[in-house]
Amino acid sequence: MTESKPIYLIHSDELDKKNLVLVKQHPLIVENGITIRPIKMSNLSGLYVNGNLNHALVWVKHTEFQAVLTAAFDKTITLSLLPYPNELRPVFFDHLGLPNKLDDCLALALQTETMSIDLIRCNGEFISRGIGLLNQTALAELIEAGNTRNIFKKTKFYCQRLIHAFNLQPIAIEIETAKGKSVKTAVIGLYLLDLAKRNPFAKLFGESASLKDGRLSFVFFAPQSILSYIQSTSMTIPPSSAQLPKQLGFVRSVSLRITAKQDIGFWIEHKPVSTRELFLETVPAALKITVGESFRSLNSQSGDKENFNVENLPQGEARLKYFSKTLPFFPHALESDFKDLFLALKENARTTSTYVLLMVLSSMLATLGLFLSSPSVVIGAMVLAPLMAPIISLSMGLLRSEKFLTRESIVSLLSGIGIALAISSAMAALLPFKDATPEIEARLHPSTLDLLVAVFSGIAGAMAQARESIAKSLPGVAIAVALVPPLCVAGIGIGWLESDIFFGAMLLFLTNLIGITMAALISFMVIGFAPFTRARKGILLSSLLLALFSVPLFYSFQTMEHIADIKTQLAGRTYQINGHRLELRNIKVNTLRPLNLNADLLTNTMPDESVFTRLEDDLHTELGRPARFNFALHFVRETVAVDENEQ
Repeated sequence: MTESKPIYLIHSDELDKKNLVLVKQHPLIVENGITIRPIKMSNLSGLYVNGNLNHALVWVKHTEFQAVLTAAFDKTITLSLLPYPNELRPVFFDHLGLPNKLDDCLALALQTETMSIDLIRCNGEFISRGIGLLNQTALAELIEAGNTRNIFKKTKFYCQRLIHAFNLQPIAIEIETAKGKSVKTAVIGLYLLDLAKRNPFAKLFGESASLKDGRLSFVFFAPQSILSYIQSTSMTIPPSSAQLPKQLGFVRSVSLRITAKQDIGFWIEHKPVSTRELFLETVPAALKITVGESFRSLNSQSGDKENFNVENLPQGEARLKYFSKTLPFFPHALESDFKDLFLALKENARTTSTYVLLMVLSSMLATLGLFLSSPSVVIGAMVLAPLMAPIISLSMGLLRSEKFLTRESIVSLLSGIGIALAISSAMAALLPFKDATPEIEARLHPSTLDLLVAVFSGIAGAMAQARESIAKSLPGVAIAVALVPPLCVAGIGIGWLESDIFFGAMLLFLTNLIGITMAALISFMVIGFAPFTRARKGILLSSLLLALFSVPLFYSFQTMEHIADIKTQLAGRTYQINGHRLELRNIKVNTLRPLNLNADLLTNTMPDESVFTRLEDDLHTELGRPARFNFALHFVRETVAVDENEQ
């Protein structure tokens, strides 16, 4: 710019004379001998341009940028923007990389050559402040507020977001690019990234959205459930990456047409507009303007290539009908989305020869491992057992009220249970072992802890079936839940004609069965394989069974707590009786009536009958209830020595 040229100062009508004088008499203006010609916004139509007078300083409110850009484009005048007094920094300044202070902007305007930038038109009018859906302002505020570190504000943000989530109504639109690519979808937010530099989504695309690439860039926000909305607005939006996050679609094109079947509300230049169609187009190199170094250094990405990444957006009539009102709480998967999974579950529900063979082998291994008290053999039987597959299939059958899948799963389960009970009871009757090993006893007293194991295993099993990436975790799930070993213990109870063993082990198996079924059912529903209305019957049935079995499990858990209290109370206690020092070790408690207590009794001398009688009386007093005692006597001179002063 030649220093002696006069320049316009386009200013708001409300700007006071003191500010005008401040610019006219600014040292940079005076030193360069520049003549300032003020022109109010109300007189903008009378702007005259010739060879010497073709540049203007712009000192207006951000709401007046649109009129200034239109006039500059029509009259081919170059611009330099100045920050308006006592006004927040306009987003247009961010895109152009302009400084915040008046002095710096003036220096930039007088010392730097202007640069051509693109302008964007919406329905024939230039825009500088952006576009969005009318109902997405709260969404943008929520996303921004979530980044605060203030605990009170953060709590308020989460409460607002939760309330907002239940009122989100997707807007059905059709998107069409300059090259004819189109998609029908439903969104709750859209952002013109070229004019939304501060928007968190702009971080994803970096320099692909700018006013120097001859393209406009749009991001569409389309969570398909309340849960996915909360999840997506809870995490920090990552920096630019090759993979587009879920819930987002991205379109980059010379022009873009957004249409709807009925009038919908938009924010255009922060003004509410109701229309059925938006047509946006880029006007390349439409305006010469002073820019900052950060904008000047951006790489231009012009070219004919369009970006049309809409795979994450809901598409198809069958899916879009679920967004005719507010967002569903859980995502919904169409049958076409999980056709392969459904076929696999149907196959898993069948009673095939392979299934029968695996049940026979796993039952034999588990029974032998129980008699040998070998954890490794029992674990091998857990991995080999195929019972987990029909249980997961049963969950899906109950979820979707699929009679065939439910029936086949139940038949497969009953046949597997029958095989395990028959083999284990026959082996128990034929083998000469009648003592309950630790591996057998470990499966006789299920509690609510076992139910929790079953629930978590059911969740893992459902996820492993639904997600191929974690399918290799199924053997670990089978080991965690242990379906066949308790069945075989129940069979051993039949072979020995011991009802306590049968009922205790069978309770553990049924606990695992019901816990896995319900957890997998709910997991499948959360993933989106059926809406709650369809899953209601299955959830109700499994909940009733779970509540029924929770009663004995809770009682068993209380028993475990009582046993732990007794062990803590007696372990390591030393008793001085008639000159004998006695100590209890390796205490085992059976809470039958009366209480049975087995323990090692350590002493250094042989006690007589009176000592045992006195010890039992003391223990009765401590326990506060009748009990039977079975002591294994151990003589230990070094560790249990009698103090001579105590005799």
